[in-house]
Amino acid sequence: MSLINPFKALRPIQKLARRISTPNPKYFNSLKSYPKFGYLKILTSKNLIQSKKYFVNMKNKKLVTKESKDCYYVYKISDKNHQQIGILGKIDLNNYDNKNILGHEETFKNRVFERKKQILNISTQVGPIYTAYKYKKYLQDFLIKVTKSKPIYSFKSLDKFNHQVWIVDKENNLKNFIKKINKIYICDGHHRIQGMLKSNKKISPMIIAFPHNQIKILDYNRVLKSNLSSEKIINIISKNFKIKKIKNNSKNLKKGFLEMYMSNQWYLLKLIKKNKKLDVTILHENIISKIKATKIDFISGINGSNRLKKLVNSKKFNIAFKLSPTNISSVMSIADKKRFMPAKSTWFHPKPLDGLICSEL
Repeated sequence: MSLINPFKALRPIQKLARRISTPNPKYFNSLKSYPKFGYLKILTSKNLIQSKKYFVNMKNKKLVTKESKDCYYVYKISDKNHQQIGILGKIDLNNYDNKNILGHEETFKNRVFERKKQILNISTQVGPIYTAYKYKKYLQDFLIKVTKSKPIYSFKSLDKFNHQVWIVDKENNLKNFIKKINKIYICDGHHRIQGMLKSNKKISPMIIAFPHNQIKILDYNRVLKSNLSSEKIINIISKNFKIKKIKNNSKNLKKGFLEMYMSNQWYLLKLIKKNKKLDVTILHENIISKIKATKIDFISGINGSNRLKKLVNSKKFNIAFKLSPTNISSVMSIADKKRFMPAKSTWFHPKPLDGLICSEL
């Protein structure tokens, strides 16, 4: 049995691929400066009717076309410091959340509902679910060999990474290699997977699978609004943490430490008693659940610490927490144990583009 299967992708014509595809909208601090075209326009529109109309128009004008036969797609993301090569294919939802395909994060009901509406609205999955598998040398050697040939797409996108795609239509060798993958870990896309499950339709999700040793995870931080005073918040936190004022936050925060920004001051937090739980779990259990947060947002590490300061100083929020990144080994270990991290615990970077390789339901 193969966990990843070939499919007929819906994809943009070559000369418009860079404009039609887009990084995740969260990569942009402000979308106002970017022209709305292709999938960026679809994903950022709050009007589902207009989104569908625009999508249908793209298909009618043949700006995007469907592959004539089932294929695998090899996808390489790179810059001067990093590269990762993944396989694009489809999975069977019946294999999800058991011993073959595992998730690791809790989800928000409202976001699951939003993703379900978005996918069903255009009957198309516009971006792959980001997954990992344990590194297989023979498979990686094969994929590297594929990338020596000419790609169907090759360009630098707005995320500043190079994105390249190859078609593998004579898939016998690749399929035999893929059959050796006996476990896939969902990394990013839990809300979309849950949305598909709740659609009551027979959907085969499109995934991209990367070897675990190529994956990079950034910190995924929190900004909150609490009605409690700064003094009261400090008193609550001091029951479980040693608190130290610091001039600037560290660039490489160590595991087991948290950083907090409040009232124009950075603080370093260290648990008084040792705890084997993940930092993000410790934060939620020992702080967020106790300071009566009325609003919370999740800020990716790609935006840097200045983004956290800016949000707090703007008075939209009054406290921010910075965490060290969770490593991929911890993600896989938690999934293997059928346990779950709090929602929005991991930010995988870089990511494949939305709209470059799509899958019709």
